[in-house]
Amino acid sequence: MEKKLRGTLLAFVCSASLFTACAKNNEQRQEKLEVSRGTSAGRAEDVAKKTGWYEKSEGDSTWQAQWLDGNLFYESTRVRNKRIHNKFYPKIQDAFLFEDKFYLKASFPLKYGGEIQFDFPEYPDYTLTRIGEQSFQVVINDALDLDRVIFSLDYLPAEEDSLVPTHYRFTHVVFTK
Repeated sequence: MEKKLRGTLLAFVCSASLFTACAKNNEQRQEKLEVSRGTSAGRAEDVAKKTGWYEKSEGDSTWQAQWLDGNLFYESTRVRNKRIHNKFYPKIQDAFLFEDKFYLKASFPLKYGGEIQFDFPEYPDYTLTRIGEQSFQVVINDALDLDRVIFSLDYLPAEEDSLVPTHYRFTHVVFTK
């Protein structure tokens, strides 16, 4: 009996250690993402000033980004002058909770030739309305416990587009707990 108890305790301790290590690794990845998107407090002063196109090359890879008033709206990676990745980030123009609904207006400031499609996997009961060429309004129903909105975005390039098809997620924090 004592042997089984020790084995169970050892398995629990190992599982807890592994869980803690994974959680810490995930936090570090999230911090790196926040720094790259300009939301980390550690570099807030530097990021707040960024506006325009930025490009960084390393070896045969080039990272490109479009910033406006400290907000990242587009990023792309090229390897050997071939684009392998691109992402568009929305500019949140208005977002608020009213009764049990969440309202959000978003636009994509950088012109693109293809089509951006998105949905909200955590809140499937929503209405999406196009309110401009590159602007959308979203109403999420039953949003009383909403603290963040995860956009699941797909970019489908136009025929003559130099961009590539992309699927990615973007999180908009409504409020922190």
